[in-house]
Amino acid sequence: MTRHEERLAGILRRAITGLSEEEAVKRLFELGAVSRRGCERLAIREEVARLEKRGMGRCEALHVAAGVFCCSYEKARNAFYNTFKD
Repeated sequence: MTRHEERLAGILRRAITGLSEEEAVKRLFELGAVSRRGCERLAIREEVARLEKRGMGRCEALHVAAGVFCCSYEKARNAFYNTFKD
C-alpha cells in the first residue's frame, strides 16, 4: 500500500470508528467512498459464480443474475466479463 493509500485508509477508518459493520458500510456509501457500480459488478460476479457452482451454464446464470439484480442481460454480462480500473 502506498503512503497516499495509507493516508486515505486512515481518513476512512476515522470516519467509521465506533460504527457497526452495517452502519460503517452505509456511512462509506454516504461519503461517496464506495463505488456503487463496483459493488454491483462484484455482486453480479458472485451470483453468477454461485449459480455456475450449482451446475447452471454461464449464459443462463447471467440471465438469472440479471433478474435478481433487476438489470438487463447486457449489463450483467458486461459486469461479469469487463474489468475497469477504478
